[in-house]
Amino acid sequence: MKGKREEQRIIACDGEPCGSEIEAAVSSSADAEPNPQPKAASVKKSKHGDTKNAAVAHIDNRSFLALLIRSFVSFMLITVISVGLIFLIATWASNRDTLLFRKSVISSYEDLLSRGKFSEIPVSRICGDGGWLCVVSERGEFKYSSDGIPREYTLSELDCIQNYGNEDIITLQSFKMPNGDYNRLISRVPSDKSGSTQYILLDSDLKIISNSIITTKTQFTEKELDLYTYNTRHNGYVIEKFYFAQGDDGFYAICYDTNNEEGVTPYVFLIIFILGVVALLVTMLAVYIRYINKHVQRPLKALGTEMTDFAKNGYRKQLTYHGLKEFEQLADSFNEMVTLLDASEKQRTALEQDRQRMLAGLSHDLKTPITVIQGFSKAMRDGLVSDDEKQKYLNLILSKSESMGMLINGFYEYSKLDHPDFKLNLEDLDIAELTRTYLAVRYDEFGLQGFYLDVDIAEEQLVCSVDKQQLIRVWENLIGNFFKYTPQGSTLYVRLSKRENETLIIFADDGIGISEDLSEDIFAPFVVAEQSRNKQGSGLGLAVCKKIIDAHGGKISLCKSDIENCKTQFEIVLPLKKA
Repeated sequence: MKGKREEQRIIACDGEPCGSEIEAAVSSSADAEPNPQPKAASVKKSKHGDTKNAAVAHIDNRSFLALLIRSFVSFMLITVISVGLIFLIATWASNRDTLLFRKSVISSYEDLLSRGKFSEIPVSRICGDGGWLCVVSERGEFKYSSDGIPREYTLSELDCIQNYGNEDIITLQSFKMPNGDYNRLISRVPSDKSGSTQYILLDSDLKIISNSIITTKTQFTEKELDLYTYNTRHNGYVIEKFYFAQGDDGFYAICYDTNNEEGVTPYVFLIIFILGVVALLVTMLAVYIRYINKHVQRPLKALGTEMTDFAKNGYRKQLTYHGLKEFEQLADSFNEMVTLLDASEKQRTALEQDRQRMLAGLSHDLKTPITVIQGFSKAMRDGLVSDDEKQKYLNLILSKSESMGMLINGFYEYSKLDHPDFKLNLEDLDIAELTRTYLAVRYDEFGLQGFYLDVDIAEEQLVCSVDKQQLIRVWENLIGNFFKYTPQGSTLYVRLSKRENETLIIFADDGIGISEDLSEDIFAPFVVAEQSRNKQGSGLGLAVCKKIIDAHGGKISLCKSDIENCKTQFEIVLPLKKA
């Protein structure tokens, strides 16, 4: 394969049996007639006779639109008043220190901490009911406690308390060893999932056996272990430390957060009030629904009668209604639905025909090998086959079973392409180089089978976004068809070139050709010529090819060949990758 264009006579293959494709759906639809202009029954004309402008300038007080406007305005008025009352109650409640949504965090009071104004910090807002705030030096020496209980920590204990704002997930697990002791495993998962899980493994004396969490400790005390894992083990209660500075000295504010929901009384009151407003709105809505239903029921009943008649008389009857503008529009929409249902029924019929054709094809291709296998097996069972002929019969049974297996595998591959989970593994590849390499690998097969290969591939790069394996399957199916259904001595012509923003790939041969009566349905599944049936063709190869090419956004077609002496030519078009 040298030069700007490549021309070779190569030789090739025992490819898989190929065939044709079924269309997964029949895209038949009928264009609905544009909505007719609404009648002027519910809209008065303006002085200038402009019906459209009249609808804006004046709305008939008896129209359905006017009814909706009155109902909507009154309903929205009650809603706005109710929401205003809720807002006033919420504003009043938000000024109370006990309300949960006014809960603060320790970082908001760093200025008070740095100035030593510890008693001015609202601990209940930060730590909840029963929580406390303790201030210690960097060495753990006690300085202040909101509940008056002095607390001191060793440097090691202080180091075990989780830092404020650190949301890493720490867990503690115990497991029994063969000697009866219990070892413990501390795991830490980063909150942002950016790193892997880290661990510390402790023995029964809390000595560190191994660890991936960096620490200078070699052993934990029970208190240190409790502080290290506190936020996980104590039912949502949290202990965390917040660093702040006073002058040149550093301190830690240690918070014990009970996470206790406060402000129950205001919330209960607010919930009861909201439920009352909701009940009022539901009642008003029920009244409006009854009112609207009374004024709409009569025309809807007339429309319902027409729809019932439509259901009984099939999909082709159109609905005729003259009255309120809104209901005329509803009738127009209904007529559009009738048109679409009619098209859908035609599509369903076509799909059912395709399904029956697939089943008939599959049954036809399985019937012959099954009959042969049954007949030969019965003959051998009844002793009608001599010992000299048993091997011949067994070989025939094996051959027919392999043919059935190939057919079933082909049908499986075809069905897999229709599965919702099927996705192409797309990558940017040079189609010219991919095809050149593939044909070079199969070079020797053509000569061994008694065929020739004539290749003309563009030297320039033709980059497309493709699934390499699926595209190679297309090449294999086309070449497999060539081997199976053309006489020895035939030539396969492969042409690959650029055409505007597309890659054009041609597979042509000078074999027996395809009859005109099959050319239109050649890509449907199980559509094969009678001589192909005799060769046990599955009729699925070309169907698989079409599905794969369509999934790539390309097109495959059977067309009249412009290559001398060629009777069959398949053209494949794939979109080039934009630079």
